Amino acid sequence: MSFLRIGLPMLAAIAFGGAPAFAADLETQVVDKNCFIEVFDDDDFDMKDDHYKIQGPKEFASLKDVGGKNWNNDIESVIVGSNATVKAYSDKDFKGTELAFAPGQRVPNLGKLDMKDDIESLKISCGS
Repeated sequence: MSFLRIGLPMLAAIAFGGAPAFAADLETQVVDKNCFIEVFDDDDFDMKDDHYKIQGPKEFASLKDVGGKNWNNDIESVIVGSNATVKAYSDKDFKGTELAFAPGQRVPNLGKLDMKDDIESLKISCGS
């Protein structure tokens, strides 16, 4: 015969109709669907080539393995979500030339900003 062993806090919670103590530790994550940057490895947002939507808030000291691809120095166009602000850097660890993208900004050719294939780290923040 096998018995289930229940700890005292769990037993007290069950006996008094409350939730187990560990349930209070679970945090509800709310995703802001408008806080993102979509990166493309071709200009003009070419959907036929590699592209990836990165949900924020998030920081990447290196873009070596984002979405299963090495995006270091391989981004040619970007779309920024309406509730995201993005800072892109030409070097890893948020160093080098910094380029800021505003909420809702669409940049079809980073070459016009001298950053084509020259982004190695990103910071995505949500809200204003």
